[in-house]
Order: sequence, then structure tokens, then C-alpha cells
Amino acid sequence: MAELFGTDGIRGVAGETLTSRTAFALGNALTRLKGSPRVVLGQDTRVSSDMLALALAAGVTAGGGSVLWGGVLPTAAVSYFVQRRGADFGVMVSASHNPASHNGLKVFGADGRKLADGKERRAERYMGEYVFAGPLSMGRAAALEGEEEYIAFLTAKGAPLTGKKFVLDCANGAAGRIAPEVFRRLGAQIVAVGTNRGGADINEGCGALHPERIRAMTVEAGADAGFAYDGDADRLIACDEKGALVDGDKIVCIFAARLQSEGALCEPVAVGTAHTNAGAEIYLKKRGIRLIRTDIGDKYVAEAMQKSGARVGGEQSGHIILADDEVTGDGVLASVRLASLVAEKKLSRLADIKMFPQYNASVKVGDKVRVLGDEYLRDVIDRERRGVARLVVRASGTEPLVRIFAEGESKRAVKAAVERVRAAIRAAEEG
Repeated sequence: MAELFGTDGIRGVAGETLTSRTAFALGNALTRLKGSPRVVLGQDTRVSSDMLALALAAGVTAGGGSVLWGGVLPTAAVSYFVQRRGADFGVMVSASHNPASHNGLKVFGADGRKLADGKERRAERYMGEYVFAGPLSMGRAAALEGEEEYIAFLTAKGAPLTGKKFVLDCANGAAGRIAPEVFRRLGAQIVAVGTNRGGADINEGCGALHPERIRAMTVEAGADAGFAYDGDADRLIACDEKGALVDGDKIVCIFAARLQSEGALCEPVAVGTAHTNAGAEIYLKKRGIRLIRTDIGDKYVAEAMQKSGARVGGEQSGHIILADDEVTGDGVLASVRLASLVAEKKLSRLADIKMFPQYNASVKVGDKVRVLGDEYLRDVIDRERRGVARLVVRASGTEPLVRIFAEGESKRAVKAAVERVRAAIRAAEEG
């Protein structure tokens, strides 16, 4: 069996590369990882999410496990309920920021954290070896009915927002009911968009991947800030009252600096990734905070935070982990916490952090391993790396893409370096 798990679970085009058979096999494999497991199941709004959730529940119950089905919930809520309900696993059916035609399966352990690579490999081995319980030993499925509990949890994490106004873009995904209700309960005036639940337009021209929408709407509405989530609400991209973008790097800096000023940063560290802007690293260093870098992927950020004792970490793309509250990324929680700071000081002042020019690009490829092993491409990468501060070329863990990232003092130089590498990747793909 080819490797199914990427950097964030199993992903694919629903009904084509990610089928009900895959979902059933994964659910059944969980009963091999632990006998008669209790599994919390959540999903986003995608058209295919019902099909995959039902198939996964069938796999679990056929193997003798039980399922608590929460319906449409943010990914972080699945992690939350795994811990609160004493479950053995959690599974979120979502392709996060990917298009509506795609879907995915994210797996959490009993501690609410995403499965370590070793356990993912074990689960994958078991996916071809079905286990079926006897006719009176099969598991049962029950409704979780946890939306209200999770809303109350998030509301308790925020400060009163009376007199403040925020624009929320819920990406037509899992945040659509929860985020607006949390902000209303905190007393804020809100403009909420992207709250459709039809599933065919999730992430389409909206949400964290398209922050231009909240930037324009925030200025037009005279709001204090804008917050955009992705399809499963584990990402947050913000903008200030002037419409300026506030990405994950800046949000990590804001939270880390605040915790440090309050004496609440137990260890003077924060966690980022290979893509974290060098400007963020300099900002943190000036405040006595060391930045630890990991591979791309929020589960690697979470692992590094656990090992180092860091209280805050995240990715530029908007995965923000606040360890005092949760063990995984939660875009809605991060927005509530950030809004609480905006109640004291304008976001434009909080986010006044000098960043270095960066440039990103990607190339669709058929065989990522073959292309990245191309000798001519490696020579081009080595040559271009000498002309910029940082250059990262990596295979996407969730899509058939090779991603290219460069950073330096000149935007023109980093863009030129990336484009030359992109051309070399295309040549390697064709050759």
C-alpha cells in the first residue's frame, strides 16, 4: 500500500483518491490500534464529508468500537472532546484549506494531539487487514451534541468586547455557526460572511486563503479587526483596522510578547517552522524569547512545544497553538484571544513588526520524489540558495505539489530565485 498519511492526515479528491473504502479501512484500523476504542468524529461542511464520516463510523463499529458523532465541528473541537469524553481517538473529516472537491481524515490520540508518525504508519499497515466483531459485539454510534459546550468553552476564554466591531469570514466551513455566536456572546458587533453550509463553496474565494475579502470588508465596515478562518477552522489570518494583513508569524509574536510581559512564559521560547519570517525571530529575540523552528506542519509545532515547554507556537499560514488552552491549532480560539488584546490596543500597533520580504510558489508534479531527486534541479537550488537569506524547496504533504519559499532583504531577488527554481522543477517534471 502506498503511503497515505501526509503532514496533516490523509488527503485526496473525494470519491477518487479518497473513497469510502479508505475511510472504512481507517476506522477499522483504529480497532487494531486499541481494542474496542471510543472514537470522537467530527466533520466540516463539504458535500463528501457525510459519506466519509458514515464510512469511517461503519469501520469503527464493525470492528467493535464505539463512535460519538459531533456532526459539523471545528477540528480543534474534536481534539477538545476526545479529552473531555475520555475517548481513545478522534477523527476529523476535512481537507482543511483545500478545495471543496477534496477531503481528508485527521486522526487524534487520547491526549487530543495528532497521531505521531509511528502510530500513523501502524494504522496504515492495519488498513488492509480488516477486523470484524461478532454480531452481538459490534459497536454503537451516538450523537455527541457538543456545539453548545464548545461555544461556552471558547466564550469563557475571551474578554468582554462590548463596543468593538469585527468582521468574521468563516470560509463556508466549520466555523460558520460557532465563531459568530462566540463573538456575539462576548458583546461584540460583528459582520459575518462565509457562513453557508452547502459544502460546495467551502474555501472558494473566501476564508484564510483569501484574506483580501476581510481586508476590504474591515475597512469598509470601520471594524477594529477582521478574522478569516479556513474550512475546518484550525487556521486564523487576521487584518488590522486599516486592512493590513496580520499573518500567523505576527500573531505568534503578539501572543509570545504578551505572555512574556505578564511573566507567564514559563520557558522563554516560541515555536515556528522553516517558513517563519526572520523578522519574527528578530522581534522575539529582542524580547528575550528564542524561536525554535520545526518542519512544516502544525503537528510538528505541537510536538516541539510539548518537548520545549513553549506556551505559544504556530505557522505563518495561521495555525496557532496556545498551550495554556488547547493542544492543537484553533483559529476561533486564537481570534477570541487576539480580539481580547484588541480591546486594549489597536491591532495595527500590536502587529507593528518588521518582516523580511518573502516569496512563495508551487508547481504541480506527478512524482515528487523523482522530481526532487533530479540532479540539475539540485544544482539550481544550491546556486540560488547562495543569493538569498533562506530558500526552502519541499514536497507538499497534502497535495501533488512542490512548494518553493525564499526570504531575503530584496523582494526582487527572492522572487527571481523562486521563479528560476520553479522553471527548473518544470523542466525536471517534463524530463
